[in-house]
Amino acid sequence: MNYLVLNRFALARRPYRDWIGDNHRIVVITDTRSIAATEAEKVRRHAGYDELVVLDDYQQNPLVELEALRLHARYRFDEIIALGEFDLLRAARLRQLLGLPGQSVASAEAFRDKMTMKDHLVASGVPVAPYAAAPSLTSLARFITEHHYPVVVKPRRGGGSQGVVVLHDDDGFRSFVARTPALGNDDGAPLMVERYLEHQLFHVDGIVVDGNPVLVWPSAQEDTSCLDMLVGSPLRSCLLDANDPLLEPLRDMTMRALQALPTPATSLFHAEIFDTAEHGLVFNEVGCRMGGGRIEEMVALGFGTCLPEAYVKALTGVRLPDLPVLPNRIAGLTLFPPRPGHLAAIPDTCPITGVVDYTVRAEVGTRLRTARLSVESIASALAIGTTRTEVSKVLDDLAEWFDRETRIEPATD
Repeated sequence: MNYLVLNRFALARRPYRDWIGDNHRIVVITDTRSIAATEAEKVRRHAGYDELVVLDDYQQNPLVELEALRLHARYRFDEIIALGEFDLLRAARLRQLLGLPGQSVASAEAFRDKMTMKDHLVASGVPVAPYAAAPSLTSLARFITEHHYPVVVKPRRGGGSQGVVVLHDDDGFRSFVARTPALGNDDGAPLMVERYLEHQLFHVDGIVVDGNPVLVWPSAQEDTSCLDMLVGSPLRSCLLDANDPLLEPLRDMTMRALQALPTPATSLFHAEIFDTAEHGLVFNEVGCRMGGGRIEEMVALGFGTCLPEAYVKALTGVRLPDLPVLPNRIAGLTLFPPRPGHLAAIPDTCPITGVVDYTVRAEVGTRLRTARLSVESIASALAIGTTRTEVSKVLDDLAEWFDRETRIEPATD
């Protein structure tokens, strides 16, 4: 078989050759940032594939598709593999043009366009917050009049909470309109609006293989949210215990959502569900991909399974071992976002018992700005324990320690 892989992840963490096997031709189009810096590592990564094309500005670069067409003329691909959220539609369009199997354009649209997704969910009776398209100022104003503040405005095809804004009052509305000129254009803004619901956020991650749910497990973000990262507050998440009363309701709602959507027979997924005091569980959205922000590693710690590896192997016909039904242990994560200022101090190592990985992504002396994505961090950590309560205590201690040891000073220039 001949495979084309569209990749934006570090190739050190995506060994496609090892996952797929040696008896196939594998061509990779990848982001410049996915390649290790050292020349020796670059050579080793290139040597694993029949061809590797490296492109700058990968996410928005139309040369990705042009290179795919050029390479197809030479290799005659049998399948296209794409794990990144922003590769789903481009891969689907290429499959359609080249007559290849895999996720269709209609399926990718349903997962990438949040309006289309919500329409599918509502048609199948999955509860969601009131929503509407918001291409113009008048459409947004109409929704606010009908549903009142606060409301959430978000890009229809966004990711990582980029561009998501909560409007609390008329001043916030006016400020948002002033910096969003597309709301006054004839073509309109690619936005939607939803009623804001007070909630605790849960995410559900897993994989379906040949239409069968193989691993489906929720995690709690407790008193943090993805939007907190955009204002400088840490994000945390923790796998649920097997006896948590919300475990089955969250899994059931996720499977209902996947059944409501044109979900590929074999697919990764990352779903978000609100637990609200007023309406109970309300479905937010679901991605046809692995969750970001170290969720992959948290799940691997809990279950001993790399979900992207299982997904690629399932797509390419490699027989999978039986995946665990329950986690072997409870795992959690914390992301510490940047805040505006000069990073004057940040600890290199973490002494907190229960923390099994602590990674620093910023150097002392760096001038920081507010995070643009909900997965953007200056440091992050993974923790393990026997129960969610135990791991939550570790994450509490970690947050207190990090706040005490890290110093971000006001910028003076």
